[in-house]
Amino acid sequence: MNKYVAESGHWYDQDGNPAYTIVGANGSERNTTLRDARKLNLVPSVTTILGIAAKPALENWKVDQAILAATTLEQHNSETLDEFRSRIKWKSKQEGKKAAERGTQIHAQIEKGFKGRSNNDAYCAVRDYLEMMFPGETWVAEESFTSPLGFGGKMDLRSKAGVFVDFKTKDGLTKDSDGSKLVYDEHGMQLSAYAAGVNFLNPERMSVFIDRKDPTIVCGYVWPEESHKRHLEMFKQLLSYWKLVKKYNPNEEEK
Repeated sequence: MNKYVAESGHWYDQDGNPAYTIVGANGSERNTTLRDARKLNLVPSVTTILGIAAKPALENWKVDQAILAATTLEQHNSETLDEFRSRIKWKSKQEGKKAAERGTQIHAQIEKGFKGRSNNDAYCAVRDYLEMMFPGETWVAEESFTSPLGFGGKMDLRSKAGVFVDFKTKDGLTKDSDGSKLVYDEHGMQLSAYAAGVNFLNPERMSVFIDRKDPTIVCGYVWPEESHKRHLEMFKQLLSYWKLVKKYNPNEEEK
């Protein structure tokens, strides 16, 4: 079975193949580590690089979830204050986990659709939306790559003509939602990095948002052409910073 896997925290080999896991010395499969990547000359994913930058909107959402948990849970009589705090933290993280799991499910549904294996609602909604925005395009789903610049990735969707699309799931979308109010520079950086990774110099980039509860609700934002150069340079700067922070030198033993 072809299982959809989110890209964050993953690695790619020099041929562009995912190297998310390896077989350890004990013969069991495990997640690939930075030490493994150095030995095997792997490159980090685009989202791994982006993860080193602060994300104020995400952090604010996490704070909101913690406040919600703290104001809706009651401390048990037998529970110490430290135990109660731990339960609040656990509860607040569950919402993030649920959101991530739902996002993964929707991504998988869309992937299956574009690969001709399903006509589910999420896929049909995205397909129709993209056909309206980019009539007649031929789409390639979940293509992976490795760039000579030292990063890799797996793109949600791109057209053969050079339109790059990334999907994000959100709560509370409506048919009137404005995609321009939902995007952040990191979304543009991600798409610019993908385009550069497969050598498209002047890509069209679009962020598409799908409602988590009702995936037939879709909206998007086409990034201005002139922002590509800025976003790509921002990503390259983060890539350099990430390598310095991680002391990332493939094929060298970790010190």
